[in-house]
Amino acid sequence: MWVQPPPGERSGNRGFHPDADEAQAQARVWDRLFSQVPLEKKRAERDWGWLVGRLRRAGVRSVLDLGAGQGYWSIALARAGFQVTALDISQVAMERLRTWAREEGLDIETWVLPAQQLPTARRFDAIIANSVLDHMTLAQAREVLRRVNAVLNPRGLVYLSFDAPGGEAVRPHLVLPDGTWYYRGGKWDGMLWRPYRDEEIASLCAGLGLEILEFTVRESGARAVWARPRGG
Repeated sequence: MWVQPPPGERSGNRGFHPDADEAQAQARVWDRLFSQVPLEKKRAERDWGWLVGRLRRAGVRSVLDLGAGQGYWSIALARAGFQVTALDISQVAMERLRTWAREEGLDIETWVLPAQQLPTARRFDAIIANSVLDHMTLAQAREVLRRVNAVLNPRGLVYLSFDAPGGEAVRPHLVLPDGTWYYRGGKWDGMLWRPYRDEEIASLCAGLGLEILEFTVRESGARAVWARPRGG
């Protein structure tokens, strides 16, 4: 009989295998979660001036929305005239975004695959990853940023955001050897979440060749990072 582990139990890699099978498992987790959440189009109506203005001042034309979810950021950026490519592991999320974009006559390219499998043949002026790197192991996050650095144009911009270290409610979970949480049971069953410290974020960026331009800690404890390729 399976017994719910207490919050924070360390697991080794029991029940978790970060390979192709696990990527499929994570896709199922996010498909299930997005299927339970309605599309709130009003979320794309917020004031995006802080983002659009910065991208325009940097001469950005093409944007990759990495881990785009249902596409609120993608829609807002496409409305502002940027050439947008949206990537997410969830087929459900990308289908909703495609339908929404089609309804508005917006040309948004969509890719369904894990962020750590981002193809490196294309180049982008900017890459957005809003609360994405938190939801994978540290090794996977490093691979994502390695690929991000590979597809950024030399003077490209990266925007990353991270949840507050204690921002996720403490639900029953296993703790993987790298400190990533692996939720067990309930609505969030199977989801990965990593509570990054500020210094870990800085180290992650620096180790993958990204120079931090701005590091902001919000009132909620969430972190926002603007970066560019070192030497860009």
